[in-house]
Amino acid sequence: MDTDNTFEQLLNVFWLRPETALWREIDIRTMNAFELCSPSLDLGCGDGTFSFIRAGGEFDSSFDAFRSVSQLDQFFKNVDVFDSYDESLSPAVTKPPRYQIDVGFDHKINLLKKAGQIGLYDALKQGDANQPLPFPDESFNSIFSNIVYWLDSPQEVIQEISRILKPGGRACLMLPNITFPQFSFYNQLYVKGGDERWKFLEMLDRGRFADNIRQAKSRDEWQSIFEQAGLQVERHHSHLSKLTIQTWDIGLRPLFPVLLEMANELPPEKLVSIKAKWIQTMRAFLEPLLEIDKTLPGNEQPAFHCFELRK
Repeated sequence: MDTDNTFEQLLNVFWLRPETALWREIDIRTMNAFELCSPSLDLGCGDGTFSFIRAGGEFDSSFDAFRSVSQLDQFFKNVDVFDSYDESLSPAVTKPPRYQIDVGFDHKINLLKKAGQIGLYDALKQGDANQPLPFPDESFNSIFSNIVYWLDSPQEVIQEISRILKPGGRACLMLPNITFPQFSFYNQLYVKGGDERWKFLEMLDRGRFADNIRQAKSRDEWQSIFEQAGLQVERHHSHLSKLTIQTWDIGLRPLFPVLLEMANELPPEKLVSIKAKWIQTMRAFLEPLLEIDKTLPGNEQPAFHCFELRK
């Protein structure tokens, strides 16, 4: 896998949120050895861009994840501005992915419509993963998911993942470590400290602490859940250092709405030129962080687990 190229593609797609590109590139490098074997499921596929880029797909430089957004004025009120679809804005795919994924599953129809434009999924299915998954027993040889910790009961969805995996089937799950909440500015300065001066960080957190950080668990705790579901850990990797998480925690998130407004005011030819310079500048700062993330100071535990499981 050409990780240099995947990072370029991620920066192209998430150029106004480069901290997202940094996180996703580390994800790709961490799960590099995992293969999606048909029939395959992308559980919580969203708009499909992450899995598309991981599969070697490429977009034209004019494309990004921000062309179809809505309710930008509600950004700091925890509204998902990406839950929007404009059929006139089809992505310019310049290189198709190396492989197909049989099914993409998500609960947001607008994101699935976007995923349907990129040529990665043979089928798309809308549903709520908090409910029993709408697939027969032993349906898939491989499953990838990085959204399990967003759900109400990770234990139940892991049981469901086991149910729909074929015997010998494999799953790759990205899950938060107990250190994840420790690295959150909002949690440390406001939730735990209770200092009202830091209340403004609620705008930065945008509900993330309540929705996903609460599901953070140690390696042993997650492994116990897997074993109860009949899943064995084949490989375990730790990734995302405190430095990376705190870079992501703020990043350009507070500036995103106004940056997008400014970008939208540029004529297309000027936008492409400025975007190229922007990406070049961001890359100079973020590439060293990719290497630094591999080396942890002292006894620091990374913020995330990557588990490769077999039924």
